[in-house]
Amino acid sequence: MSKLLATLVSLALLAGTISATNAAESAPAKAAAEKPKDQATLEKEFAALLTGATLVGSYNASDAPEPKQDRYSIIRAVKAEGDDWIITAKIEYKGFSVPIDLNIPVKWAGDTAVMSPSKITIPGFGTFTARVMFYDGQYAGTWSSAKHGGQMWGRVERTPTTKPAK
Repeated sequence: MSKLLATLVSLALLAGTISATNAAESAPAKAAAEKPKDQATLEKEFAALLTGATLVGSYNASDAPEPKQDRYSIIRAVKAEGDDWIITAKIEYKGFSVPIDLNIPVKWAGDTAVMSPSKITIPGFGTFTARVMFYDGQYAGTWSSAKHGGQMWGRVERTPTTKPAK
């Protein structure tokens, strides 16, 4: 019995040594792969993510908690002064599609962009506050207006382009 116990202990120690060696060998490669991006790179990637994109997802509201489908078309996203970005969105209203420039502050939580408008007025629609984070082609956040609020979530898709008819 003691020979069996000694063999098991030896195998356990050997397995631990191999595991520690493999972890130590892969640590530098993992650290190199996780090197944080600089702010300019993050901002360039964020602009590219949103320019020509459609946010496709769902939202709910405090007065109607059942999720509803939602779409937001973004024509372009351009970094402005400080934390501000000019987001040109395509607003659909009464059968018309109108581009509107929105001045939206964007904060950063590491490599995650967070749109952070507080009491921003969108003519004809009302005043809104939101916190919407973007990461890995997805978005999620909260929103509120004077009458209600809720959550929103979904994915960022490339907006299909239409070619003019010949």
